[in-house]
Amino acid sequence: MAAVTRWCKRFCKTDWLPTLQLIRHGSKAVTRHWRPMHFVRQKLMEVTKYIPPKPLIPERCIKPQVKQVEEENGYVKLLRRDVEQAFHESKMIAICQYNEVPANDMVLMGYRLRKYNIHVKYFPNEVMIPFLSESKYKNLLPLFVGRNLLLMSPETRAQEMLRVLRGVPQINLLGKC
Repeated sequence: MAAVTRWCKRFCKTDWLPTLQLIRHGSKAVTRHWRPMHFVRQKLMEVTKYIPPKPLIPERCIKPQVKQVEEENGYVKLLRRDVEQAFHESKMIAICQYNEVPANDMVLMGYRLRKYNIHVKYFPNEVMIPFLSESKYKNLLPLFVGRNLLLMSPETRAQEMLRVLRGVPQINLLGKC
């Protein structure tokens, strides 16, 4: 008994903790697979589902249906005027699909085309689609889906244009007028 009391005085201090730790080594329950909900809980979820109340007055009676006319900004007007002028002055218009091209290849292609008086222009589809839908070039409208380049020339120079475009595989000819 005396040995136990000596041992307790020596080791039973308030700051002493046993070094024995219990670690649980067992298989964990797999919770990643789908389990169907219990049918009683399904019924409870359906009964307690929130149903928002319907408004007393319909929205169409509250808000007046006024169509707001959006004015075009000056840049869009300028682009539309440039498109009209370019289509009016050109005898040859070619539409090309514009994929990512390194800048130096694009500059070289522009130089080679300008040698034959063919100009490379880019107009956004937001400007081109309204213009084409009102003009005599309506048949070109399905070609303007993605990013497109316009190759325009006052003379018809298709052979030279095709020779230059053959050297740039990222630009695909879609159509010509």
